[in-house]
Amino acid sequence: MLFAFLYLVVQALRRDLRAATSPAPAASPGGTDAGLCLELLDAGQTPLPPGQDFPLSDPLLIGRSKSNHIALDDDWVSAQHLRLHRQNGAWLAEDLGSTNGTRVNGRPLKGMARVQAGDVLDLGRVKFKLVERS
Repeated sequence: MLFAFLYLVVQALRRDLRAATSPAPAASPGGTDAGLCLELLDAGQTPLPPGQDFPLSDPLLIGRSKSNHIALDDDWVSAQHLRLHRQNGAWLAEDLGSTNGTRVNGRPLKGMARVQAGDVLDLGRVKFKLVERS
């Protein structure tokens, strides 16, 4: 049992290291959504100021790795944690196999879910709200 546990820990570390050393995402082909953005409600352990806005781009990757569009330096956020992207005019949130999971409006995110203005996204200890800005 101990060896199985150690094997799983080593595999998780290798996966995080590989993700952290992967190249930065390419420029987003879909551009940004002029009216919708992520407002940081709770920064967790990150040095980011609550209230900071992040405009949405298609796709938008969030995680601890610096290769993400939004890099969050918090131990509870996985290297590649969440992806937001558009499909048929709607925004979808997709947890990327994060260790601590993602919650949308307090509910665990399983697979993909449609998100819209007013929805709250929890990534570990970090919390965002989707807001309309003009």
